Amino acid sequence: MAKDVSPDKQAQVEEVVGEGGKVYLSPCQIRCPLDIDIQRNHTMIALLPFDPEEAARRMIEIGNEVYEKSPLFPLLCAYICGLCEKECNYKDETGAVRRRMVMRLVAKEYLKYLKTMPPLPVPTGEKVAVIGGGAGGLMCAYVLSKKGYRVTILERNPELGGAMRLIPAYRLPQEVIDSVISSLLRVAHIEVRLGAEVGDGGQTIDDLKKEGYRAVFVASGTPTPRPLTFGREMLSADLEGVMFGLNLLYEVLQGNVPLQFYEGKKVIVVGGGNVAFDVARTVRRLGGDVTLVCLECADKSCKDGIPADDEEIEGATEEGIEIVYSRGIEEIVGKDGKFSQIKCPRCTSVFNEDGRFNPQCDRSDVIYIAGDVLLITIGQGPERTLFQNDGLLNEQGRLDIDPVTLMSNLKEGVFIGGDVRRVGFASEAMRDGATAAESIDRYLKGEDMKAGRKEKEYETASIPERVRHKLQPELKWTPAAERLNFEPFEKEYTLAEVIEEARRCLCCGPCKSCKACVVLGLQSEIPEIEVNEDLCSGCGVCVAVCPYGASKLETTEDRLKSAVDDAKCKRCGVCVTVCPSGARTIKDALAETIADTYATLSG
Repeated sequence: MAKDVSPDKQAQVEEVVGEGGKVYLSPCQIRCPLDIDIQRNHTMIALLPFDPEEAARRMIEIGNEVYEKSPLFPLLCAYICGLCEKECNYKDETGAVRRRMVMRLVAKEYLKYLKTMPPLPVPTGEKVAVIGGGAGGLMCAYVLSKKGYRVTILERNPELGGAMRLIPAYRLPQEVIDSVISSLLRVAHIEVRLGAEVGDGGQTIDDLKKEGYRAVFVASGTPTPRPLTFGREMLSADLEGVMFGLNLLYEVLQGNVPLQFYEGKKVIVVGGGNVAFDVARTVRRLGGDVTLVCLECADKSCKDGIPADDEEIEGATEEGIEIVYSRGIEEIVGKDGKFSQIKCPRCTSVFNEDGRFNPQCDRSDVIYIAGDVLLITIGQGPERTLFQNDGLLNEQGRLDIDPVTLMSNLKEGVFIGGDVRRVGFASEAMRDGATAAESIDRYLKGEDMKAGRKEKEYETASIPERVRHKLQPELKWTPAAERLNFEPFEKEYTLAEVIEEARRCLCCGPCKSCKACVVLGLQSEIPEIEVNEDLCSGCGVCVAVCPYGASKLETTEDRLKSAVDDAKCKRCGVCVTVCPSGARTIKDALAETIADTYATLSG
């Protein structure tokens, strides 16, 4: 280890830049909006002891590393999100590493620890207002509090959590949301005003500034359901039995919908995203006979493929929900003022050649689907009153936001992010919250808000070569006939199963962007591989055996010699063992470690 570097600093991850000037990283971590050290987490979990008490202690350390970047853990990573799994190199082999289920066990221990987590120092700086208590707003408030600002969250609803509150309890228990959010507020000393209307007959942003708030972050989300259209025509939905699926989820959350509410009724859900499946599966649990109708096709590899997760589709099918693919809605038909059926032409394409949403239907190929209830769940949009009243919309009626700083180009000191800027995942809204917090800090300090914030370019680490790939474990679900209730149906993995699944991670990314071995004390630093050019014959054996593509041959002075791509090298030592010339050496402390071990044993 370098003499002037502390062990803690030695264990910090480093950004590895490849030969093309791009950051070299595993695809899972590139996809993670919060840049969580996924490979490092997996390696630390893979090396957990099998003793439950010692494993629990180590899991708190892993949880602390995740929480540092995602203060909504364990909600994210363990229950919702899963963006990293969608990009895992393993997905096209035997299936992605099941990170959510791996982290679920860590979450179980970490939820206990959250209740006693030491608070941050009490902030004494300037006041900042955050409008909206969803994922983006909570993240912004937390980061600003860490920076010393006094933050107040203004939330119109009776609870914080935003869209996360609408996720059914069988996927995300409400008590988990309560525990994570209450701990975050306590730790970060964040003030909260529930039932606070801003913009719609309530306060304005100017009013908040008069109260002494030096900056405002607007993360009010997308609470307004999107109506059904056919072409450019909005379909009439003024019939008894027609409502929005989002409203149903909210009413269920509030306890206003009795069990078996839809018993004996045929319910049609329109939409192909995860929220539509949440609605369909909720109705099934309320006794309904459910059909889901979507524009998209069943082939997820197609550009018009259904966007819902595979697990949602599989779960819904098991629970008896019929899915009708590739059908638009041309007409909502009623009888005596009540909904009776929908007219569904075949959808021939969802997106045009430019990738824009522009559904095309064959009106000569039509089916009718009868039902008692129609639940429209095709997306949602922002509440525009706040933005209109506070002059945040441009002449085209759109938000005008600087993409780097997230500050409004029309009103200084007002920052906008989360779903209201671009509908996405909770982790993406949190990224906006962190971005806005950094901008607000610089704004209030009078610093350049754009300096050093150029978007990075990435080179994706490829999958290492293997003779065979380990099989993905099955998800453990309660049988469909026994899970038509609101209890969580995903069964946890055991400690042994979690360790085994974490060991399936191929650690595709660079060692220096992981350093799990260093933080666990297995070695003092990431060693270098040295090539003695005088001994190297350029035979290429090292190139042939390297499973990571880290060994290569270069021509210098009219002869071949081997070289090491530091970004790709895993320091596994295979090249060292096979080199017939002994030209390669791992510069680690193995000799000293062996000597120390012998000395300890002999003493």
